[in-house]
Amino acid sequence: GNVVLLLKSLGINDLIHFDFMDPPPHETLVLALEQLYALGALNHLGELTKLGRKMAELPVDPMLSKMILASEQYKCSEQILTIAAMLSVNNAIFYRPKDKVVHADNARMNFFLPG
Repeated sequence: GNVVLLLKSLGINDLIHFDFMDPPPHETLVLALEQLYALGALNHLGELTKLGRKMAELPVDPMLSKMILASEQYKCSEQILTIAAMLSVNNAIFYRPKDKVVHADNARMNFFLPG
């Protein structure tokens, strides 16, 4: 999604025939375009919308950029920025020292809520 959004923001519209150094599978491009359309970043013609241009300015996954931009409307930007930051680093927020692996894993489980 990020690459497709970036290319669209640079004015490259024909992604199927774009000369990628390492081209992604056709299905991956189609899914990325569908996701961007569902997020409102592309219109029905596959052109970048005003929202899509704003999303392209943020160096995060399109779903996170939409979430960040929408948070302003709901007056929760501070909380959403914290959530987006945590989501963008995956599990890198948890540090497991080799000599305290069991202790670190137990501490991490305190964040787990059974469904």
